[in-house]
Amino acid sequence: MEIFLYIHVCVNLFVFMVPEVCSAEDIMEEPHHLLLGDKNWDKMLEGEWMVKFYAPWCPACRAMEQTWDDFAKWGAQNDDHSIKVGSVDVTSEPALNGRFMITALPTIYHIFNGEFRQYTSTRELEDLKTFITSAGWKEINPVSSWTSPTSFIMSSISRLFSFSMELKSYHNTLNSDYGFPTWLSMLLFGLLIITIGLLLGMGLVLASDYIWGPPQYYDDSIFDKQEQEGKVGQTDDKDVNASKEDAGELQIDESEAKENDNEGSNLRQRKIKSDEDD
Repeated sequence: MEIFLYIHVCVNLFVFMVPEVCSAEDIMEEPHHLLLGDKNWDKMLEGEWMVKFYAPWCPACRAMEQTWDDFAKWGAQNDDHSIKVGSVDVTSEPALNGRFMITALPTIYHIFNGEFRQYTSTRELEDLKTFITSAGWKEINPVSSWTSPTSFIMSSISRLFSFSMELKSYHNTLNSDYGFPTWLSMLLFGLLIITIGLLLGMGLVLASDYIWGPPQYYDDSIFDKQEQEGKVGQTDDKDVNASKEDAGELQIDESEAKENDNEGSNLRQRKIKSDEDD
């Protein structure tokens, strides 16, 4: 829960500070170059795709615009490899930004029948073609199931990003229509997020107590086990002490036997000597 709240706060700061830019609807979509959004992103789950995540203000993204467009034309005209090429504007599609957890721009993904692999090689046109024709994507491990864009976790993060953009629109409405200062609007949204987090945390605690019961800090079985171990230890100590006492008695008996033997030998020697004197 703390991770989701942290991501939520970071996203809020991001969307409040990023300026308004052109959206995907403002760009003419070519037949060979598909613009994907939150409503049609599931198209990439079928067949083979190469999808670029970009932002209009990103210099590196602008530098490869022509290369990506040429690659899209090549994919549409190539009969040997049926490859579809798409793009996602992260500034207008925050839900997909969160679903794919884009941390660098541009980011390129290869998708084959719902398996997602990140393309990290050079962005030259010939390298992109070779990556497809030689099936270089097979050498890359797909993203794990729990970080896959189709997983429940990433879907939840996607909804958080969408909610953050809605908060930004409310923030702009308070500033422009109602004349709220920026700091006051952000303070109100910050308090709202903290309050929601506390309520969710309390709800989870109460639900866990109801389902699994309150935590048991003292377990009687543990104390019973400790008492049994203590009794066993005491019994062992008694056995050891008894064996020691038996060993001591044996030593005393042996010493007494030695003394009796010595006295007997002395008496015999005295009798022999007296017989010789006679």
